[in-house]
Amino acid sequence: MRKIPYWGFWALLIYMPFHIFLSQSLSLATGGLETWKVAKDVVLAILTVFTVCLVWQQRRGNKLFNWLVVLGALYGLLHFGVWVANPDIFGKSAILGLVYNTRLPCFLVLGYGAALLNPGKFVFSLVFKVVLGVSTVVALLGVLQYFLPKDLLTHAGYGLERGTRAAFFIDDNASLPRVMSTLREPNALGAYLLVPITALVALVGTHSRRLLLGSVLLMHLAALFLTFSRSAWLATAVSVLLVIVWQYGHWFVKIWEKSWPVLVIAVVAICAVGFLARDSSLVQHYVTHSTEEAVVDLDSNDYHQLFIEQALSGIANEPLGHGPGTAGLASIHNPAGGQLTENYYLQVAYEVGLIGLIVFLAINTVVYLRLWRRHDTLGAILLASFWGYVVTNMLLHTWSNEAVAAQWWLLAGIGMLPVLTQSSGKSASTKTHATS
Repeated sequence: MRKIPYWGFWALLIYMPFHIFLSQSLSLATGGLETWKVAKDVVLAILTVFTVCLVWQQRRGNKLFNWLVVLGALYGLLHFGVWVANPDIFGKSAILGLVYNTRLPCFLVLGYGAALLNPGKFVFSLVFKVVLGVSTVVALLGVLQYFLPKDLLTHAGYGLERGTRAAFFIDDNASLPRVMSTLREPNALGAYLLVPITALVALVGTHSRRLLLGSVLLMHLAALFLTFSRSAWLATAVSVLLVIVWQYGHWFVKIWEKSWPVLVIAVVAICAVGFLARDSSLVQHYVTHSTEEAVVDLDSNDYHQLFIEQALSGIANEPLGHGPGTAGLASIHNPAGGQLTENYYLQVAYEVGLIGLIVFLAINTVVYLRLWRRHDTLGAILLASFWGYVVTNMLLHTWSNEAVAAQWWLLAGIGMLPVLTQSSGKSASTKTHATS
């Protein structure tokens, strides 16, 4: 019985990055595309309830686990409460909004419960062999996708009529393709690669197989670049910088003391080149996404600003929330139209009010403070990537993607244990001093 949450953890961690591709392609033969889409969340809900009951029945719980369960349950009840208070909202969007938001604490509780029930099973080297093995396949497919025919995925069941686009382009320009590999869209792929890239940077300096890890890191970076996701680029830069400072802080200080004039000159030179190249076609196409040839009234940057302003106005008008599914990705299923916020935190506040946002931030705070107490490689990876995801969620609805959410929140769940077993000779658990 104890191993059911353990195997559920691994099944979801491995399956989620391939969910979109498998559900679209396999449903061509089996039918029931909606069943494929829903099944993963039903399994997650059942596993979470089972895990909570089993932890309590086995008396493996503690105050932290109980607090996370209470906060997660309160978060879910708030969704139902605001839904009841707004009965006229579109049903399908409301269900999707409820699922997208509440699966985050479900992943967390499942991961922590599995770790409490099987504390010796989650070995650091095994966990990240699986994480990096899966992400390497995803990254490789993403790089290959850039060179393959852009309509290839239509043969695997992709298409707007089935809920997924077969190809993505910058500003719908067919000469500027973007890759999404097996995930839903390019921004999701970029966000998914954040944790593996951070882990590879954290490990490459201490692992015995530096050449192999370095090669895998380059492939991940290539896939990240080909997403042309500006939010993912920025978030990865933040996460990598933090993990370098935390994991290799003593080396960083020595290099800075010896070479700070050169580093300052290099930074100034890079900034100068960027400023001079701001009007080049390369920067306009791939960085600012605004070109002189554009014939639309608003570019993607203008829409970001517009959606945020609309979200803030809606929150001010209804501080208790409009109801689940009224904002974010779930709202696009509403025939009457929804409200994109281009910010996950504003999305939560728009849907379930300021109280819901406070509860969600409380869950984040509890998790972060617990991870802060870890002085090992896992802690550095999760803490650094946490801030990377803060960046992406300030710009997009990142946590609504199942693969991204499953990876970080499941790993954060097992990170709630004080110590994760390290394998001998494979990876060093460098002491880190994580500060925000």
